[in-house]
Amino acid sequence: MPASFRAELANCSRQTIVIYKAVNENFLFAWSYDDFLEFAQKIKKLPALSKQRQRLSRTILAAAKPVQIDADGRIVLPETLSTALDLEGKIMFAGQGEYFTIWNPTEFEKQAEDDMAFYDNDIEVLNQQEELEW
Repeated sequence: MPASFRAELANCSRQTIVIYKAVNENFLFAWSYDDFLEFAQKIKKLPALSKQRQRLSRTILAAAKPVQIDADGRIVLPETLSTALDLEGKIMFAGQGEYFTIWNPTEFEKQAEDDMAFYDNDIEVLNQQEELEW
């Protein structure tokens, strides 16, 4: 793991990240253990028998795997995830705020190109959010 990511995890209760595959996407979500627990609480606040909670529990909570960070700052991804996303060799870590994502570098570059088509609209949405907060 990059040093900057490890530094962010230094204040967490465990040197563990929680990962799961993004549904219908070619990357992994990765959270510090503490941040994942906070995120999981949001799912648990949904009504217990609601379809939304059931789906999110299956696609996120049941799929999530804790991964230890070793003394050298390395992680070992479960083989099923690394094979499914062709993560053999080089991988790309992308910070996303309270979580980060793990990519095959080629897939990340393709996605970054696709994202640029939405840049102006996304900035407009961000500016509208700022106006609402004021």
